[in-house]
Amino acid sequence: MPLEKALTQEEGWKDIPAPELIKWDKPGQQIAGVLLSVGRVKIENKSVEQFTFTLGEKTFKCLATYDLRQKITAAHVGCQFRIKYLGEDENIKGGPNNQPMKMFSVHFKGTPSAPVTGGPITDDDIPF
Repeated sequence: MPLEKALTQEEGWKDIPAPELIKWDKPGQQIAGVLLSVGRVKIENKSVEQFTFTLGEKTFKCLATYDLRQKITAAHVGCQFRIKYLGEDENIKGGPNNQPMKMFSVHFKGTPSAPVTGGPITDDDIPF
């Protein structure tokens, strides 16, 4: 079935494009922006963490590789980031295909929120 036509552009209204997906396939690639969210998406029936950033009017997202997951957390939402893809480290391999680990240089500016502490929520924690 064909897609419907998009909304007609009207004065005072702005179109919101989907975030651009950054694939990290060329060493030296860089992005900069404010971390908007840390979420999860399903890829090939597997739940994967995803980061969404914004810079001006542009929004982009990238999958959380192992190295990025070690460096960026939900506590960093609202912080500014600069990320550079360094390439693959042949000395560190893993995953189902024993692939080399993608390595990144990550800088942030701002104050991360306090990490969530404590154990799981129980019935005693619910006030009603």
